Formats: sequence, structure tokens, C-alpha cells
Amino acid sequence: MTFPASDRRAHTIDRRAFLGAIPIAALAAACGPGGPAPVSGRAVTAWGLQLYTLRSVIADDVEGTLATVAEIGYREVEFAGLYGLTPREMRAVLDAVGLRATSSHQSVGDVRGDWASVLDGARELGQTLVVVPSIPGPLRTSEGLRALADDFNRAGEAARTAGLRFGYHNHDWEHQPLADGTVPIDLLLERTDPELVDWQMDIYWTVHGGADPVRYLNETAGRVTSVHVKDRTPDGEMVAVGSGVIDFGSLVPLAERLGLLHAFVENDRPGADPLDNVRLSFQHLSTLS
Repeated sequence: MTFPASDRRAHTIDRRAFLGAIPIAALAAACGPGGPAPVSGRAVTAWGLQLYTLRSVIADDVEGTLATVAEIGYREVEFAGLYGLTPREMRAVLDAVGLRATSSHQSVGDVRGDWASVLDGARELGQTLVVVPSIPGPLRTSEGLRALADDFNRAGEAARTAGLRFGYHNHDWEHQPLADGTVPIDLLLERTDPELVDWQMDIYWTVHGGADPVRYLNETAGRVTSVHVKDRTPDGEMVAVGSGVIDFGSLVPLAERLGLLHAFVENDRPGADPLDNVRLSFQHLSTLS
């Protein structure tokens, strides 16, 4: 799924124009020439939250913060660490406040280390998905990514045996060609088994990297089983969902038609009041049909 260099250049030249075209492109790709197709139900049954967004407040009050997340209306969470609790202890907190753990972010070191223990913890929490969220700088070469793709296949096979799915989460650099012309996300998708390795598409970072999420969703149908939902101004500022220009009202239904199961709100830079930030995001997403 390597795109021609001319196509890649077209996707990086004018991001402002691209962002404005997302709704039309998404609808055209999703509906075809015959007009909009009816949506029967929602594949994403509940909006989730990546708890990294609340890192400045959650460590001081895990149960209180999670209770507020549930009160806002979120029903699923994705972890980036357990704040000193064991999986069993965290599961008890989640049960008490009415949340379920769907996913967690785990490092490349975890994949190459005691992966079995990571999977055991994920099962104890009740997860269905485990995701690697980033790749260390020294591995961001064609050779390093090829070796890592093999590790991802092995991790995905072990996850499947444990009754879980395994995936990778992108940022913007994966969409930028390396010195040899290789586009990292294309290499990872080509060299990993789609039956074993899902893609957790971060829509903000995909757009920020100059790529077209609509095109990738269509090219990887069935593989994007979860997304990170975060919004972007035309100038690249990360903002609460609904405060930017990305048309999630078109993108999410398209992704659902193509295999999406979970959508996690995230904001790497949520400002002084991260709970208010995720509340605004939830309020906007709740208006989407």
C-alpha cells in the first residue's frame, strides 16, 4: 500500500485546503455516486477516553477522576499506565464507577520483554485490545521498522491466543518519507499480518502528518478497529473535539462501515482543566448521529 511520491506530495502541500475537503471526501468515499447509504445502528456503541489526557489530575485521585469521567458520559477507557494499582485493583475501581477498560498502551519494551504478563494483566482488566503507541527514535529506520514488524506479528499472535487484539497507534512522523523514500506507516502495514496487527489511527496525527485519513481508511478496510479522536485547527493547534475543523461526523461513520469498533477521545495538550476539555469533546460527539 505504498503511495506514489507524487501522491504523497499532494497530501503534504496544502493541509489547510485538505482539512476543508475532508467532509466532501469522506462522504464521497463512504456513499459512492448513488448518494448516502443508510446507517443501521452504530458500531461504536460508547465513546471512550484515553486517560493520558488526564495525566495531570488522575494520579492524585484515581477513583474520583474516573468517577467524573463516568459522570461526563464516557463508558470505555484506554490506559497509559495504572497509577500504582494492580490490574485487579484497577478493575475494582472501574467496576465501582461504571467504566470498562477496553484497551491499554504498552511499550515496544513490553512487546520485547515479558509480553505474557502484559497480556495477563490486560485480560484481568477486561480489555479486548492492547496497543503500542510509539516507536523509539533509534528504530525509526527501514531496517529497524522491518525488525519491529516481525515483533508485532509475534505479539499479535500471542494476543490472539490470549483472546485479545493487538494494534499500533501512529503519530505524524510515520507519514513522512524516510531518507530512502520509505513511508513508515506503509512499511508497517505491509509487513504486518492484518489478521494479527490492527491500526489504531490517530486522526489528528494522520492529518497533521499530511496524510488523508479517508484514503487510508478505505485502503485498510477492516484493519482500523480503533481510532483516537482529537481535533485540529487549520494552523495545527490541538483542541477539544468540535472546536477544530476535522469533520468527525463524516469520518466516524465511514470508519464504522469499514470495521471501526472503538473511538477514544484524547488530547495531548488539554490545557489547565483537562476534565473540562474532555467534557467539551464528549458533548460534541454526543450530537453526532
